[in-house]
Amino acid sequence: RRRSRARVMKMDDQAAEGDLHGRAMPVLDQDDVDALARAVQPILDSDEAIRRWCTRANVERFLRADRGNLAKATKRLTDTLEWRVAERPETRVCSACINKDLRSHYMNFVGWDRRGRALVYSDIGLAKDKTPSTNAEHCMQVLELLEPNLRPFPNDQYVWVVDFHRFSVYDMNPGVASACLGLFARSYPERLAGMIMVGAPMLFNGLYRAVCAFADPVTVKKVRFVVGPDGKGGGKAFDPVMDEFFDAETKAWLAAEMMENRKRWKEVAKRKSWMAATFAGRGSTHGWWQTLQPSKTKPPEPPVEGEGGHDIRGCESFRACDAFKNVAQAVRSRGAHGALTSRLADLAPEGIPEPEE
Repeated sequence: RRRSRARVMKMDDQAAEGDLHGRAMPVLDQDDVDALARAVQPILDSDEAIRRWCTRANVERFLRADRGNLAKATKRLTDTLEWRVAERPETRVCSACINKDLRSHYMNFVGWDRRGRALVYSDIGLAKDKTPSTNAEHCMQVLELLEPNLRPFPNDQYVWVVDFHRFSVYDMNPGVASACLGLFARSYPERLAGMIMVGAPMLFNGLYRAVCAFADPVTVKKVRFVVGPDGKGGGKAFDPVMDEFFDAETKAWLAAEMMENRKRWKEVAKRKSWMAATFAGRGSTHGWWQTLQPSKTKPPEPPVEGEGGHDIRGCESFRACDAFKNVAQAVRSRGAHGALTSRLADLAPEGIPEPEE
């Protein structure tokens, strides 16, 4: 039986790795799932929050991540559970975004792909903070906001669209990629369905080669390079790839977001903040919060409106779904104590919910 299962694993891996639509090991040996669950049961018995998190689906996910290797899966899941006990990631948001600069990072859950997998969008140029540790912390925030809102297997993943249009030498620190990819591999295995890198310049080639040297080869195979909506950068044509993954509404939102950042860079780069927009429920007006984060040398500049009413929190159908509302409530609750976000609290349209238990 073990030899037969090994042959199945090999075939599954060949079909799934490098395929942004397939999954490795769609069928698991349930005896092994039971064994992995038993191995971590003492940790679950000691902590109610961990017991709620460690569902059978999550146990299966860790076994799938290690391609059925029970010993490796036991170590990875045990390490993750101990990390979750120590860090309580489900209660936290990015400290840089709520305390230092509301524009620290621009990586957020903004929609769904055609299969119902979550869509995460980031713009490298809009992120003001370039520190590895706080970038990893922001990734943790995004993934923890996704976790309770993901669809069942095989669509319990996210597609990450990364816009490179303002990528510069200041973004060349491999420590940022190392910190984020390490977090994904250790504590969020089998969540990343693929990365679509839009408009990556020649400058990125050196960093990409450096990252490939230490990244999981399976993750590297999940990368697609796509030309930007303005025709710049290397890769496949923009429209066919967007049509492959996203419906017309979501594709239009992505194109509008990217083109607004290109055409109106000087206006929006200083003003766009997903954290402020989510707290106050105002995603198409940018910079209204600048009085809360004043410049030491310049007076606050007037707010600007998004192009054609474009809302940075996602397209209209996404903003109407339960997942969007859940994320907004969680962000307001977890970030209510921030040095900056605490001063946004009275602007939230439904007030600030009570902290989660």
